Amino acid sequence: MKKGHLLMVLVGTALFGWVISHMRFSDALQEFKALRLAVPIVLATSLCRLTLQTTAWSQAVKAQRLSIPAGRLMGVRVASQSMGYLTVLGPVLSEPMKIKFLGTPAEPTITATALDDGVYWFTSTLVGIAGWLCLPLIAAHGVNGLWVASAIFALLLILFFIVHAKSLLFVLVRRLGNRSPRWLTRAAILESSIRGHRRQQPKIISRMFWIDVLCQLLIASEVVVVLWALRLPIHLLSVIAIEGITRGFKMVSGWIPARLGSDEGGAISAFALAGFSPVLGLALALTRRVRDLLWAVIGLSWLLWRSRNAIQREEVPAARPGAILKEAF
Repeated sequence: MKKGHLLMVLVGTALFGWVISHMRFSDALQEFKALRLAVPIVLATSLCRLTLQTTAWSQAVKAQRLSIPAGRLMGVRVASQSMGYLTVLGPVLSEPMKIKFLGTPAEPTITATALDDGVYWFTSTLVGIAGWLCLPLIAAHGVNGLWVASAIFALLLILFFIVHAKSLLFVLVRRLGNRSPRWLTRAAILESSIRGHRRQQPKIISRMFWIDVLCQLLIASEVVVVLWALRLPIHLLSVIAIEGITRGFKMVSGWIPARLGSDEGGAISAFALAGFSPVLGLALALTRRVRDLLWAVIGLSWLLWRSRNAIQREEVPAARPGAILKEAF
């Protein structure tokens, strides 16, 4: 963990503690009312996103000539993400668990899983970059129709060049040199890898890319739902900025169990930078925490159920020789 990452998490946690200590009862009541409205909708969108992620992963698996039922892929994804979310190891634990739980040949499974993770992480990074780029527009010019249209055009232009042109992130990394952040270098490497696979299997990679873009839009829609529940104005630049900032906190705090304090601090910071009351950011953080904890419970339950079935399958063959011997006497 770099010092800058640790400092970012500490600042977010300190801000979270400060807001909680100054939070009034009326503010807390407003937060709980927002949760009551937002949580069911966010849970429904997260279920749609899980289905889409499983579809993208299935595309990568089929490209490696593996046959795995969609239900099993979904269960493995939820279980591995739950373990990564609740432990200090994060992706270091969750990604190998996916490969182990599938029980298919290692090499093609690793390739398919790495491709699925790479495309998803790449689209997630794009959303984060877009969010931080929107901050100067909000700070300097406020939110109006002209700047919203300009932002949409710029984002679509960037997306067009990423999909159709040569690697843009590598050009940016080379220009920044030693000043290039680690996450940007990783994104450039992923982009290069994805482009290499795209030349070999263009239809599959293109399909996965757009599925994951839709997943990112569903995640951003959670911000829209919370703003609506809080009866706050909904503007595209603000939504993208809030999502980008919270995404940044999430990326650097994966080693914290359940990202405790970091998610809240990131949401509070995002609302403050977007021009809203910082305390209202707790509604977004708590809504997402309820969602994540629910999926963690489901994932762990699936894991226990699968482990129990595996033990029973091992015990049945072991009991057969004894039963045969009993019948013989």
